[in-house]
Amino acid sequence: MTAAAVICLSACGGDEKKAGESATEKVDEMASQAQESMDGIELPSESVTRAVSDTWVVPDTDEVYVLQADGTGNRDGDPFTFECGFDDENNITLKITMDDGSAENLYAISTDSTGYGIDLAALDGGEDLKFLPEDLEFLSTDDGRISGLTGTWTDESGNEYEFDKDGSMAIRSADSETSGTFSAVSDAKGGLFFRIVVEGGSLEYGFELSEDGTEMKLASPGTDVIHTWTKK
Repeated sequence: MTAAAVICLSACGGDEKKAGESATEKVDEMASQAQESMDGIELPSESVTRAVSDTWVVPDTDEVYVLQADGTGNRDGDPFTFECGFDDENNITLKITMDDGSAENLYAISTDSTGYGIDLAALDGGEDLKFLPEDLEFLSTDDGRISGLTGTWTDESGNEYEFDKDGSMAIRSADSETSGTFSAVSDAKGGLFFRIVVEGGSLEYGFELSEDGTEMKLASPGTDVIHTWTKK
């Protein structure tokens, strides 16, 4: 697969949740479809609400946010309602109102650098937030389960993928080079996944490394196609 193909791919899929599914990319696709259609499709706000409905943790805190498709949720058990949509500057927005009236916050939603979570930029003078999926364990490149991922790999078409320990990566084809980042995670069942994030999109694979670390088997979640990469 060429670097250009990687850039154009989206993680949006069907209703079945897959490990690492990108909520923000799903929002973008659903909103685009809704805005292009005159009738016969749900409102963009409903699409966004469904896409962000999940259980999220805030890094470096003990806070857990639960967002449900009916527009209700809770923060560490304290109930709130939320609304999604778009503002005058075309930001995809999330407004959270605590049921007890203690707070009302408006955020602009964007994809985070891992491709798995979402960044929430405060639009009303409050504090920014970052959400990561509760059901994923984010793995350091020093973790023995994925340490062999770093280095340079070649796919069946001769494209090269270079993964560095700092989370940066590059994709090289015969006529182009694309820089980006990557993150690796383990899901609740112990499956290993990594997501490549480049300008314009991201691509996720489930993967298994051979015992000697020279070969990697990969598959896009939800597909049966197995790719083989070889380490240089």
